Amino acid sequence: MASSIPARSVRGVDDSTARLWACGVSIGLYVIACFMPALITRTPHGGGDSVVNGAFLLLIGSTAVVSGNFGWFANPLLAVAIVMLALRADRKALWWGGTACVLGLSSIVRMHSYNSDVRGTAIGFYVWMASLLVVPVAASLLSQRDTRS
Repeated sequence: MASSIPARSVRGVDDSTARLWACGVSIGLYVIACFMPALITRTPHGGGDSVVNGAFLLLIGSTAVVSGNFGWFANPLLAVAIVMLALRADRKALWWGGTACVLGLSSIVRMHSYNSDVRGTAIGFYVWMASLLVVPVAASLLSQRDTRS
């Protein structure tokens, strides 16, 4: 039995709530990641392993550029992607957010290759990566909704 209600165009749908949720979830995960252990390092002189939280890595992360680790730059790219998503520039948000994800992942590869003191990653790293993934995934889904009209 066919419905007598005509199908609405997807373009006419207000998706601002979805955009707000995506931006909020990304920012929320980012803030949570700052307070969680993110990196496990070897303590000098055989003192065992120590854990570095995300906020400390955020503060000193830009200095890793000296050793070729550009992963810290995922943070400002995420900020640009969030702004693009909020401004309904889905394709730009997808590209900026995707670039942030690639840089974030490259940081872990570079971290292990240049510094033998790095033992591994902790939960904060993965929460940070999740915060980077939310925006491009949301932008992709929202742009698909717009093209199906």
